[in-house]
Amino acid sequence: MRTTVSQKQRPFKFYATNILGSFFPSKPHLSQQYLLDTARASTGLQDWGSDSFLEGMRVLLDSCSREARLHYFGRTLLQKSCIRSLKDRLRLKKAVTDNPDILNTPIVEPLFILGLPRTGTTLLQNLFFRDVRFRHLHYWEQLAIGPQPTPDNLQDNYIIDSGSAFINKLKNIAPEFFIAHEILPRGPEECNGLMERDFSSIIYIMLRNIPTYTEWFQKRNMTPTYEFHRLQLQYLGYHFKGKRWVLKAPVHLLFLKHLFEVYPDARIIQLHRDPLKAIPSMCSLVAISRAIHSNHVNITETAKQLMDLMSINIKRSIAYREAIAPGQILDISFSELVKNTMATMNRIYTWLGVDFIPETETAMSSWLQQSRQKRAGKPHQYSLEQFGFNETRIQDFFAQYYERYADYL
Repeated sequence: MRTTVSQKQRPFKFYATNILGSFFPSKPHLSQQYLLDTARASTGLQDWGSDSFLEGMRVLLDSCSREARLHYFGRTLLQKSCIRSLKDRLRLKKAVTDNPDILNTPIVEPLFILGLPRTGTTLLQNLFFRDVRFRHLHYWEQLAIGPQPTPDNLQDNYIIDSGSAFINKLKNIAPEFFIAHEILPRGPEECNGLMERDFSSIIYIMLRNIPTYTEWFQKRNMTPTYEFHRLQLQYLGYHFKGKRWVLKAPVHLLFLKHLFEVYPDARIIQLHRDPLKAIPSMCSLVAISRAIHSNHVNITETAKQLMDLMSINIKRSIAYREAIAPGQILDISFSELVKNTMATMNRIYTWLGVDFIPETETAMSSWLQQSRQKRAGKPHQYSLEQFGFNETRIQDFFAQYYERYADYL
């Protein structure tokens, strides 16, 4: 059984860059002070606002240095990611200082789509994206703080062009990633990027083998991160007052307590899928993602780490759900969403108290048909066995989940 991710599809330039880079293990610079100074110099700004991000940044850089075994390209991506997040913090603070009225932007009953990874959260988010009555987080908006979004520039600005270039570069390096998970520069995206700007994001774990950071992240008091998350929504939604946010990230399931401290009127849709199908799909996507950053990705080790993380996720979420008012959370079956999509959406809209109008249904149906045609013949291939699993082990590991959500699996 193969225990590492194949790198055979990588372009020659990718190999050459990493070979040359191996002679310079201290490059590019990844010290915390260097990154902070670079962001300040690049923007000409000094005020970070809250310093809640510094601890996570320190733990992340230390964990990456000792554990991640990043190649040169992987270190370059990490450096650029950190500097981008720091520059965004500085720019956001300046924007709020220049226009304090941003802090008065209401965030009313935001809808969060969550669940274990690979349970249909992306499908549901894309369906909601067809409804222009809601406010959606676009890929480019979590990529960089640039021009403040308005109805006029939401689909046309320079950050979209930059995002397109990055996506095309990534497609050339790792085409297999886009079979498993599509990214569109003008499309909807998870709000992990917003949390990345506080250096408290599961995205770091999905892309790198960093056990120390993972342990820190699981124990982190995420209330400051969600407060910063809310501030970003206020900035992004300033010119869209009255539109309700629809957001998505499976990781919110791990921090429901902190999410509701900041968004007490939030509405939650939790999707469910048999772990026998969801877990190997998740492990495959994470292994592919980590292989973009390192030549040393052990898929069985990756799978074990993810299983442990999901176990904590399930235990926490089940325990905290008892504190959530029944009307604030709705459980949806992945299989039901796939088999009876429009009927399921109608039920969701009824629960939200929003009319499921013909224009929305038509837009959703059209996108769904196009999406299925586009993905036909391009299956994301994976199996339990390649990650060292079997059915009994998965069922035993997720026994509490099977028992609690049997009606939705």
